[in-house]
Amino acid sequence: VSTVLLCSFCGHLGMPQCMITIIVKGDAAPTWETKCVYKHNFRYGSTSVGLKNTPSCNVPIKCELLSIDAVWRYNMAEHILTSHGEYTIPGHRETGVTLPSSVLTAMAFSELEQKAAHIPK
Repeated sequence: VSTVLLCSFCGHLGMPQCMITIIVKGDAAPTWETKCVYKHNFRYGSTSVGLKNTPSCNVPIKCELLSIDAVWRYNMAEHILTSHGEYTIPGHRETGVTLPSSVLTAMAFSELEQKAAHIPK
């Protein structure tokens, strides 16, 4: 369990019970498991795309770089910086191996999230 990546339910660092696991069965939507006492249920469908009133798309995603099972989407850049030193991250680390496009896409903020967070285009 990470000592730098916050649990997106409780905000704590490095708590073993906050480890999150993703279960993917065939073409079905992913499901997840965690022992965090502050967890609440959500469905990937609406949470992963965001809605006007709830634009956050912070969901657990599988680390395709194979170091751990799952990382909260908003923690993925920090995870790559601390666990995958060979990869570049635009705006953070400019030299190294280019991240797979699927990882960059999974990490990217949607237009809805950018607008809600007042991030300029």
